[in-house]
Amino acid sequence: MSEIRLSKLKITNYRCFGETQTFEFPSKEYGKPVSIIGYNNSGKTTLMNAILYGIGEKFLNAKTFELTDLHNLNIDNQIEIKTRIEATPYQNQYGQQNIAGDYTIKTESVDHEIKSIISRSFFGANKHYNVFYVNFHNIKDELSIKKSSWGSLTSFLAKHIKKIVESDEEINQKKQAYLTTVKDATNTVLENSSLSQFVEKIKTNYTNNLRNNDCEVEFGTPAYEDIFLNMIFKVGLNGSDKLIPIAHLGDGYIAMFVMAVIQAIAESNIDDKCLFLFEEPESFLHENHQEYFYKMVLCQLAENGHQVIYTTHSDRMIDIFDTKSIIRLEFDEEEKRTIKKYNSIEDFNPNTHGIISIHNYNNFIRSVEPNLNKILFSRKILLVEGPNDLLAYRFILEKIVFQKTQNIKYSKSYLNFKNISIGVHHGKSTAFILAALCSHFGLDYYLINDWDFEQDFVAQIAAFENQNILYESNIYLIENDLPRNPNSRGMITTNWKLLNKSKNGQIHFNIPKLENVLGYRSNDKNSLGIWNRLSEIQIVPLSFFPLTLSTFLELDNIPINNA
Repeated sequence: MSEIRLSKLKITNYRCFGETQTFEFPSKEYGKPVSIIGYNNSGKTTLMNAILYGIGEKFLNAKTFELTDLHNLNIDNQIEIKTRIEATPYQNQYGQQNIAGDYTIKTESVDHEIKSIISRSFFGANKHYNVFYVNFHNIKDELSIKKSSWGSLTSFLAKHIKKIVESDEEINQKKQAYLTTVKDATNTVLENSSLSQFVEKIKTNYTNNLRNNDCEVEFGTPAYEDIFLNMIFKVGLNGSDKLIPIAHLGDGYIAMFVMAVIQAIAESNIDDKCLFLFEEPESFLHENHQEYFYKMVLCQLAENGHQVIYTTHSDRMIDIFDTKSIIRLEFDEEEKRTIKKYNSIEDFNPNTHGIISIHNYNNFIRSVEPNLNKILFSRKILLVEGPNDLLAYRFILEKIVFQKTQNIKYSKSYLNFKNISIGVHHGKSTAFILAALCSHFGLDYYLINDWDFEQDFVAQIAAFENQNILYESNIYLIENDLPRNPNSRGMITTNWKLLNKSKNGQIHFNIPKLENVLGYRSNDKNSLGIWNRLSEIQIVPLSFFPLTLSTFLELDNIPINNA
């Protein structure tokens, strides 16, 4: 029985990682796969590569790293990758050995060259453990079981098949019988054939070219050890007995075949506990199959004791009710480095945290789930109250960007380019939930809500340090100060809580509501009417689009096109 797990990783000055970032992975008792998430160019692949080097899956020599691997291409930023591995011992000719322990990979500049050093060598140890790395971007390559031009096995499937053959005593006992049978069958097929005559001519010419060297030329099967690496998987779909190589199918079919291979590997390693490393397994899969793959493959592997670590861009491939399984990365534009925004292996109880729970399930379906992808995979999110707010702020934002750039396509794609999202929270109660979730994952957010009172007393209630002081204030107690309805005090409390929940003052209230601020005089909330009103606005009022929002959306940094 063998078992291997990664428990800790530290990265310093490796590509997009600058200042040391430390990652911890849950123990085997946790029983769930661990996802590495973030938007494009946030550092997910670099983190995966650091893992591969740190566990010895990627071969390391003195010249592995180059200047381009150093953070910001600065020779002073020498790489350090530290890993802590847990594993069971194995037996070899030198006695009992174990890959478990702490490893440090470093670089140093020697005569203007980057030299790589490792504190302990992985050499010879990895073959005693089951580590499987699958890059779903190159799904067809992962099915190839042939050796590379350098004679090494590159795909996870080839490595596993080779290991099966080497360890299967019955297959090796049948070696001679197999070779004899294959040779006899080949001779029978080639006997007195044009092909055998062609081979004979090659032999004669080769003998002459080598100055009559008595050589032998055979056209036959590969060496026994390589026979299995020249076989190919063939499948027949929809009941067909006409089999075709799996590599000839579409990427979606191949991805699901790889699923089946991974499941088979896990099922055939009942006693062994493997380490599975996947890059974006949702590639080529419809979102329904993504969720299936997560629940039926990744979760099943983890529940069976295997460690599963994977990168993903899909919110279908995570469990938002258990954030212990999530590592979230962001790229800090100011410092030009990847930072760990979220990685907590402490127990997460959604009922205690009040962020997502069965109690809040209606709110979850209405507002959290539609915004989940934006919260997890964006750099920032603007949370607005309703559909018309979404319409209005998108419209005005595009208008502002276009006025600065005179580029209509850029104005429409500005938010995408900046990795900023707009989400709808559908009311103050769900705004709390989304704001808490953003805080939980370290996402920068800005809240926009209707104030619901005719009078502007935002600054007054924002000044109260706590609810008890608010409850004793004149604003809360004196009935004649404000036009009242039965919910007035509750509304005051809710608005105070939102102000208290806001991040660095990143909150704006439309007073009393969006339609009034825009000068839309009708009592309805007709989106077409609001659209027409937005088209009439020449100067955007600060009461609708405050300076703090412009700063949040980074509009001040857009270069002005005066052409």
